[in-house]
Amino acid sequence: MSKTIAPRFHILGPGGIGSLFAYHFHHKHIPFTFFQRRAPSLVNKNEPFDTLDSPSTLKYMDLTNPGKNSVEPRAVNNIAWEPLYPIIDKELFRLDPVYNELSRQPIHQLLVTTKTYQTLDAISKIRHRLRPWTTIVLMQNGMGVREEICESMGWTDPREQPNFVQGIISHGAQKTANTIVHTGQGNVWLAPIDPVFADSSSKLATIPSFDNLLKVPLPSTNGSSAASLFPTLTQPSINVLSTPYPRNNPDLPFTAPFSNSSFSAFYEPLASAEHLLALRTRSLFETLYSFNQLAADMNLKLLMPAHLLTLQLSKLAVNASVNPIGTLLEAQNGVLYEKPEASQAIRDLLTECHKILTHSAEYKALPENFQKEFLSLDALNKTTFSILKASAPNRCSTLQDYLKGSAMSEIDYMNGYFIKMAERSNVDAPLNCMVTEKVKEKFALARKTENRATA
Repeated sequence: MSKTIAPRFHILGPGGIGSLFAYHFHHKHIPFTFFQRRAPSLVNKNEPFDTLDSPSTLKYMDLTNPGKNSVEPRAVNNIAWEPLYPIIDKELFRLDPVYNELSRQPIHQLLVTTKTYQTLDAISKIRHRLRPWTTIVLMQNGMGVREEICESMGWTDPREQPNFVQGIISHGAQKTANTIVHTGQGNVWLAPIDPVFADSSSKLATIPSFDNLLKVPLPSTNGSSAASLFPTLTQPSINVLSTPYPRNNPDLPFTAPFSNSSFSAFYEPLASAEHLLALRTRSLFETLYSFNQLAADMNLKLLMPAHLLTLQLSKLAVNASVNPIGTLLEAQNGVLYEKPEASQAIRDLLTECHKILTHSAEYKALPENFQKEFLSLDALNKTTFSILKASAPNRCSTLQDYLKGSAMSEIDYMNGYFIKMAERSNVDAPLNCMVTEKVKEKFALARKTENRATA
């Protein structure tokens, strides 16, 4: 038996940003499932899986404009959860055979909102459910995560890589328990990376506008000549336990690195390259179509890849200048804006970041008008200090992680990315190297102090 259903987003990272998207998915009737960090407890085997560890209700509070918007919580009920659990477990199967059957179904749309340093470990646990036609949306700070994912998962062949969509978000969102508080209205920008519509000869190829993308004829994946908007998916049988993945190598431990195992170890190869292209096209189309439904509510825009890369580099420079200084001084953004020593340190970092940018391959591949409008030193300074002024009471994300007692920071995906760019271009990056080292020392010292206190 089969039926046509809307694509389901699996959300990896149920924090503030992930929950904000979940609320808007719910508002637009887009199905979604959260991943939780661990398998359900097996202490009480009489409890069904969906009552363990995970709240079934999410409360949303809109504080972006208290004078205009109601601040009464709005509830999203009956939230679907799945444990971030790599593969079938015999004990877990006795607890919940339905989950185990569903846990091997392919993931078609994956929204990643975890911290950058958590991404590889989290995705490795669901790798057996990803396919070359999965679309992965990265909504995170910093850069370089996609390259790390592909390298770690062994996706060296572009034809075996999932679709990737890169996103930038500037909304303010905080989550406490099961309540998500929308603290600041912002923007969301999205663009495919190496989409199936792109000219493969161009590193920064463009895709049609979304209006034209809607007119792209989608090949049918169910043998029918008439292509529907959403794919026809076969409902999993819950009575018969299907063969666990990976099919070709059942002894492969899921805790091992995946650098030597291709996608073919996890699914039966398709009959033809055309079928794979049809699935990839459909998955990317559905992802962009779903996000486009959030355009008005989240100030969301679908951009060309080159435009998004420009905005990524601009945001990266802002983060790489503000986050280390704010963390080392443990200062709010307003202090960084007003205090001369802090603002000068930020300007010095921006100057070095701009120098590295102008020598990078990423920068040189961009149109000249994008370089001038967004990535000139004057533009970077104006963007950075306007953000600091507008968000004076806030603290940068790295400082927030430090104050929460996090063991790790995202500095390697901010200043660390500039260091990598500098190395590729044979450019010195002394300030970026220094602040990266100092931030890591600060986090390490906090861990040692905490360990001594609990010993």
